[in-house]
Amino acid sequence: MNKQEIDPYENELGLCHVQEAPTFPTEWWVLDKPLETFEGEDISEAGTFEVDLFARHDGIPAHRQEMLDNSRTVLVGGGGLNGAAGLALVRSGARHLTIIDPDRAELSNLSRQFFFKEDLGLPKGIRLAKNLRSHAFLGGTITGIGVPFEVAVDDYPLPADIFVVGVDNNLCRLKAVIEARRRRIPAVFSMLSSDGMRGRVFLQGPSPLDPCLWCALPDLDPIASMPCVSAIISACFMVAAHTVFLVHRAVMGWGGMEPFNWRELDLTGSSTERIGRVEKRKGCSVCYGL
Repeated sequence: MNKQEIDPYENELGLCHVQEAPTFPTEWWVLDKPLETFEGEDISEAGTFEVDLFARHDGIPAHRQEMLDNSRTVLVGGGGLNGAAGLALVRSGARHLTIIDPDRAELSNLSRQFFFKEDLGLPKGIRLAKNLRSHAFLGGTITGIGVPFEVAVDDYPLPADIFVVGVDNNLCRLKAVIEARRRRIPAVFSMLSSDGMRGRVFLQGPSPLDPCLWCALPDLDPIASMPCVSAIISACFMVAAHTVFLVHRAVMGWGGMEPFNWRELDLTGSSTERIGRVEKRKGCSVCYGL
């Protein structure tokens, strides 16, 4: 599909069924260490290799490795979407990641998320940071935080050049929209449909003049709990690939490519892929409420 100006879409795709969020035993929420930091090993200094670690990045349009190396990325959510995105970011050279997720790893997560038996019952933010450490071939620091995003924003400095938001509840998305706008940094949002077959990604620019997520999806209900019903690892990989592409563009620029901020994808091929630019929506409750 050719790039086009995209109007706000219907409230069907990208949302999960409304239901009560599961509760956890009270003692699970008492953390001795709500924040942990893990250091990756820079293998480029460990010996002599035939080629540079990122030699295959040479010639990629608009790719500037040093900008990615030095960027500071905050992942809001550590499940299937941001787990795959985080893996791609650290392997492509992002050296400074912070992962925020208070949820606990469950057995059903292991089929599509980057957790193992020993992670069960522990905070996803911290365990994903630990599990990504061995993929950080350029070294760097991966920090995991096991508290909700709004608590982390209040309790920790959270240095960031970009937010990557892969969560399944709209209130957290809204808080990320507002915090990114307050900091004047970009944010990439990703989501899956309730059947796990379709996905959306959106790049919110750093300027107040840029459209926000609610410009693109004005019917998102910030109060509703939206736990996903279905998900499969192929859909997570599909959406994460486009999420990371938009992160790269937000950090490194577009070069000669035509910029866009919206992409809609479908594993089954039954829906037409949509790609283009969402424009700032007059009367947006978020943009004009800030």
